[in-house]
Amino acid sequence: MIPGSAAFIILDNYRNRAPVHKTSETILHDIGDGVLTLEFTSMHNTIGEGVLRGINESIQIAEEGDWKGLVIGNNAANFSVGANLMMIAMMAYQQEWDQLNFAVNMFQQTTMRCRYSTIPVVIATQGYVFGGGCETLMHCDAAVCAAESYIGLVEVGVGLIPGGGGTKEFAVRASDLFFEGDVQMPTLIDKFKTIALGTVGTSAQEAFNYGYLLKHRDTVVMNKDRNIAEAKHKVLELAENYVMPSQRTDITVLGRAGLAALYIAANELKRGNYASEHDIKIAHKLAWVLCGGDLTGAQQVSEQYLLDVEREAFLSLCGEQKRWNAFNTCCKTTNRLEINNTLTLNLYHTMEAYIVKHIARLSENQNAADFAITAPTTWLLTSFNISWPTPPN
Repeated sequence: MIPGSAAFIILDNYRNRAPVHKTSETILHDIGDGVLTLEFTSMHNTIGEGVLRGINESIQIAEEGDWKGLVIGNNAANFSVGANLMMIAMMAYQQEWDQLNFAVNMFQQTTMRCRYSTIPVVIATQGYVFGGGCETLMHCDAAVCAAESYIGLVEVGVGLIPGGGGTKEFAVRASDLFFEGDVQMPTLIDKFKTIALGTVGTSAQEAFNYGYLLKHRDTVVMNKDRNIAEAKHKVLELAENYVMPSQRTDITVLGRAGLAALYIAANELKRGNYASEHDIKIAHKLAWVLCGGDLTGAQQVSEQYLLDVEREAFLSLCGEQKRWNAFNTCCKTTNRLEINNTLTLNLYHTMEAYIVKHIARLSENQNAADFAITAPTTWLLTSFNISWPTPPN
C-alpha cells in the first residue's frame, strides 16, 4: 500500500470488484472495515426512483447484515443537483396527482429512513448539493463536506417549496433554537428567508450560517478527495455506541401567530415590487408548513404531521399550471427532451437549478433577453442542446 493512500477512497478503484448491491441508478460498494458506500450513477446524480430505491435497499442491507454503517457519497464533480424536476413537471402537467403524491411521499420517507435506521448513515459531499441532495444531507446522522460544497434548498426557483423533508427539517431546527423566554419570531423569520430566497451556501463553512449544516454534527474537509474516507471514519466512530434516534413529537410550531408575522413580511415584499403574485403564493405555502398550518396557537407536533403538511403544500403548488407551461414549451423545442406519455418514477435527468429557474421565470411572460446568461447556464444549454423557448402567450 502506498503511504498515505488510506486517507483517500476513490470509488473507481473498486470497479473491478463485484458490488454488494446495484440498482439502475446506484452502486453499493464495500470500502472495508464493515462500512458500505452508496454511489449515485444517475445523470448529474439527480435523485429519482432508482436512487431512492437504492438508498432504502442499501440501508436495509446494512441493517440486516454484519455492517457497521453506510456512507452516501461519490467522486463526481457534484454530489447531486437535486431531485428529478422533469419527472415532477411532467406528472403535474399531465395531472397524475396520485403518482405525484406517491413519489413525494417516497422521497420524504427515504430521507427519514436516513435518520431513523439502526446503523449510522453519513453523507460525503462536494460541488453542488442542491434541493433533494441538501434534504438528504440534513437527515443523515452526520455530514462530511468538502470545503467547496455549494449547499442549498433552491426549489423556490421553480415555483415550489422543498418537498422531501427540507421544509419540515427547517421547522424542526427552528424549534430546537427556541428557548424559554425567547421571542421566537426572529428565528422563524430567519429560517423562512433562507428557503424563500433560495439561499445557497457558497462554501461548506457558509452553509453553517444558513442552518444547512450543524456545528455539533457536521465537519468540513479541505481536500474533496478525502471526504469519503473521513465519512468512513465518522461511521466507525458513531457505530461504537450507536442507538437509533426516537421519532420527534416535540416540535414547537407557532401556528397563526407565526403565520401573521410571515404573511406581513411577504406582503411588504410584494408592495415594494420585490416579489410577484406567485412568489407570494409560494411564500404563503412555505409559511404554512413552517408554522404547522392554521393552529390557534403555539403547539408541539410530530415530524410526520409536518411531513403531511409539507406534502400537501408541495402538491398544491405543483397544480399551478403556469409554472409548468414553460417546461412544456421547452420540451417541444428540443430533440433531447422527448416526452413519453407512459411516465414512471425513474424518468430521465433533470435540468440543474440555474437553467430551470430561468425557464420557469419565462412563464411570467418576460423576455429571455432580460436575463443575464451565467456560465453554468450556458454550459447547460450546450449540454442539453436547448434553445430558449418563446414565452407562452
